[in-house]
Amino acid sequence: MFQADETHAHLAVSVSTFRLSINHNPTPIDMTYRPLFLVFLLTFSISALAQTAFTLKEKKVTVTGTSTLHEWTSEVQACTWKGSLLVNNNRVERIDAAEFSLKVADIKSTKGKIMDNKTYEAFDYEKNPTITYKLTSATVGDPNIKATGQLTMAGTSRAIDLQTTAKVLPNGDVKITGSYKINMKDYKMTPPTAMMGTIKVGEEVTVNFDLTLTPIK
Repeated sequence: MFQADETHAHLAVSVSTFRLSINHNPTPIDMTYRPLFLVFLLTFSISALAQTAFTLKEKKVTVTGTSTLHEWTSEVQACTWKGSLLVNNNRVERIDAAEFSLKVADIKSTKGKIMDNKTYEAFDYEKNPTITYKLTSATVGDPNIKATGQLTMAGTSRAIDLQTTAKVLPNGDVKITGSYKINMKDYKMTPPTAMMGTIKVGEEVTVNFDLTLTPIK
């Protein structure tokens, strides 16, 4: 991947050299190749700053919550992420596209199948089998990123702001980490219950995510 500052420095030297050569008694050959050279420089400069498509390489996504009996944790067994990032000087400078999705059936609790089934019932997962997040805008700092997007689950969509951090790894991969609290009632979900309603799950859960993205080559 190009380092934009170094690339621009090389381009500036090339342009200056070219200007000196064409301003000093330009020949017919100079006049012929000047437009082609300028087109090449422009194309090269744009490509140096082009965004790169990334895909998900590794992930750890968990959902934690409470109940009247104990705390609980569920882990997302499989998910997808796709998008495009501009990485320059070992930092993320821009995110123009990002989309994350997972299947409700891939959420597995450490408490076993009974908890899993209660979770699936809360999502009404046969009608709403997928959870998706689609980025609409991003405010990028170093390393903090505010990612505004649309979260859709249980048949309801809401705009949310994710506060995340981004770190460019030595091999060019990008690690995105963060957490977000969700109130199930905001998505018209009824928190699960068990034992004739004597055990109740708290309506607020926390999603924790640690994603490693790798450029598509």
